[in-house]
Amino acid sequence: MGVEFGRRLDRVLELTLTASGRPHPSLPPCREQHSLQVRFEYNTCTTCSMMSGGYHEAVLQIRADGRHLTEAEESEIATLVMDHLEAEYGRDTKAFISKVTRTRHGIDLLVGSEHLCRKIADDLESRYLAMRKENYKVIGQTRGGKDKYRITVLIRLQRFSVGDFVRVMGRPCQVLALGRGGLTCYDLQSHNSFTVSRRSAKWRTVEFIAPASAKRDYMVVSQSYGQPIQLMDMVTYETVELDDGPPLASVGVGAIVSALPLDGRLYVLPAGGP
Repeated sequence: MGVEFGRRLDRVLELTLTASGRPHPSLPPCREQHSLQVRFEYNTCTTCSMMSGGYHEAVLQIRADGRHLTEAEESEIATLVMDHLEAEYGRDTKAFISKVTRTRHGIDLLVGSEHLCRKIADDLESRYLAMRKENYKVIGQTRGGKDKYRITVLIRLQRFSVGDFVRVMGRPCQVLALGRGGLTCYDLQSHNSFTVSRRSAKWRTVEFIAPASAKRDYMVVSQSYGQPIQLMDMVTYETVELDDGPPLASVGVGAIVSALPLDGRLYVLPAGGP
């Protein structure tokens, strides 16, 4: 048996099929040749058809409270969304993002599956200790006359992110981490770290003070036993005096430290901080 391919048109392939053999050992061999046409039909799968048509059951809006999303946050969110898409692949035919829009306010995702949208929103809410709001909009009716709804989920990240400064119970702190375990902070007065759960009373006292960019670099210019340590602002060259203590106890003259000027006081930050 052999196949000889001929002309190939857009949806038609011409070929010649040759078959040889004998129907019975007592009969002579025979050989036949036939010309055939193979016609192709191209179809789009259900999922791809819905994607190309912009189908979506939910809108996921991602914002940040009083600020823009950082590049790091956008990258982390993109990775998180891809992880959920991969996890739902093959299980949910509507597990796709039909459109991504970046605005000056944040990111909007048109999500094919409401179930997928909720899973992504749950993860974002937990990972960033974010605020959440949902609303429904009537978009039509079913054949049975019932209203059809589309959900919009708004996820608003906190005003602060890692490295920023907040007050907790009125005490100035720096944000070290935030996630499912809560908000981890460094107390600038006691020089201790602690974690605040969203379910605790302390969480309601958390307020934003300043971004991470508010910290400044200082050089240790004088250090004598029993005497205040002198620090020089690396921008204005003004000097300030601070008592010897954490986190200045282990630094020497010429060392560069970071500190936050706040309410007429200078709070030195630990080395290697966020």
